[in-house]
Amino acid sequence: MEQLFKLFEGNSDSYIKSTVSGELDDRGKRITKYLTVNEPLTTTQWQEHLEGKTRIGLKPERDNKCLWGCIDVDPSSYKNYNQKKYVDIIKEYKLPLVPIKSKSGGLHIFVFFTDWADVSKVTEKLQKINDKFFMALEIFPCNKAMNMPYQNMNRSMEFAYDDDNNPLLVEAFIELAQSKKINPEDFYKLKIKEYEPEDSWKQYPPCVQKLIQERWTGNNRNNYLFNVLVLEMKKNNAHTVQVLEEIAHSRNAQIFHNPLPRNEVTQLSKSVHKSSYDFQCPPKHPEYMPICNKELCKQRRLGIGEATPEVIEDFSDITFIRDTKNIWYEFNYQQQRVTITPEDMKDEKSFRTRLLRYRIFWMTLPKSKRGPSPFELLMKGIVERSIEDSQHKFEDTLEEEKYNTLKKFFESHIEQDNYDKLKDGYVVLDTTDNICYFKKITLDKFIKKNAARIFNTTTDALRLLGCKRKDYYEGEKNIWYVTLPEFISHETLKQKPKEKVTELDDSYHGKFRHSETEKSV
Repeated sequence: MEQLFKLFEGNSDSYIKSTVSGELDDRGKRITKYLTVNEPLTTTQWQEHLEGKTRIGLKPERDNKCLWGCIDVDPSSYKNYNQKKYVDIIKEYKLPLVPIKSKSGGLHIFVFFTDWADVSKVTEKLQKINDKFFMALEIFPCNKAMNMPYQNMNRSMEFAYDDDNNPLLVEAFIELAQSKKINPEDFYKLKIKEYEPEDSWKQYPPCVQKLIQERWTGNNRNNYLFNVLVLEMKKNNAHTVQVLEEIAHSRNAQIFHNPLPRNEVTQLSKSVHKSSYDFQCPPKHPEYMPICNKELCKQRRLGIGEATPEVIEDFSDITFIRDTKNIWYEFNYQQQRVTITPEDMKDEKSFRTRLLRYRIFWMTLPKSKRGPSPFELLMKGIVERSIEDSQHKFEDTLEEEKYNTLKKFFESHIEQDNYDKLKDGYVVLDTTDNICYFKKITLDKFIKKNAARIFNTTTDALRLLGCKRKDYYEGEKNIWYVTLPEFISHETLKQKPKEKVTELDDSYHGKFRHSETEKSV
């Protein structure tokens, strides 16, 4: 117990207690309820865990350090799950990992350290190991608690496996874990021999990746080879039926311990080539459940999503730039910095013409038998991979243009102290208190003519200025006023000589009458 406590030392502020129900989810996984205990875990809780009185879980991280990490292999189907293939990988590639059967029947693959290790470096390395071998969806540390093994140790089904896939009692597990402990620095630098010589397998559907990486001993060989050939057509839809058949025979010998008969492979190749098939996936094809990872498949370029042409890898440092008038993309291609606009992206001919300006000749991509064209998918890939230029923020540009537009409005429409000009579509500046008066329709017409793409509505402009509304007693309605904005220079305003005002003039007494109620925008 003391050795387990030290081996799994982690978060000192809290731990979890869990209860496993008898219910199963749609994957066959037992449903678990969790309770967080905001107290340090002690040897007493470990003792109760081992005795089967409770079930505990623990976060590995403490102050951004950890003594252990874990890859949580959560299979698509628990009914057909076999952990041996993962145990064999750990043995073959001499990985410093200890596999332990989880409470749900999956696999927790642990690494233990001789000293406290950096959390970020641990998760980064574990992710690389996972991507290469296991394709699990969850890596610890991740600020979540993990259930501890050997609950009810005398009858536990949560036991470790040795390198020969033999289940271990708790004492033997501790001995194995101690022997596999690794220095953190050695773990960060750990080099792993390549599992698969193909450069592109990381973009394959996980099911196909597994078939290629492992020699398959199970059934459904015909169906599995089907997905492999669909992948080959996605990689290059210009394959002739002869080329696809050659690939099929090669893959057949590579991925199956007991290859399919040659005539079956030939017939399958012809069928895939002439048809518009796509990948076979669960639940319609349940045979793929043991090797399916749908969420990961969606993220892969050649997965169940749309396959972006491989030439996308030749485009680097893709930047998206926009202002209120234009948008464009920049990227490195064939040792040049290239700029393209949406017009250049509308079809492959326009794209080729643009590249010719850089003395780059674009070879037309092969046509697709089905779905979007490869060129469309390439453009989609450029858009999705682009990062907006931090030095050219659209929001800043837009704000600047808004103020420039309003500045132009005032400077072109102002009449000083001439209230009769309101009805003619002018802005009247009362020089006594430096307040501008105008009708909303005046601003509305100006925006529609000059700035419809900048302001959604006239109200947006009124709100930006901080205008308020007044009632005009002589029949003029919808009058708005605002103190002359600071960004308007007096020197730019049209100067007119002021007429002498007498007591006989209406303006002497004030042409505007402020209502008691003022409505702010």
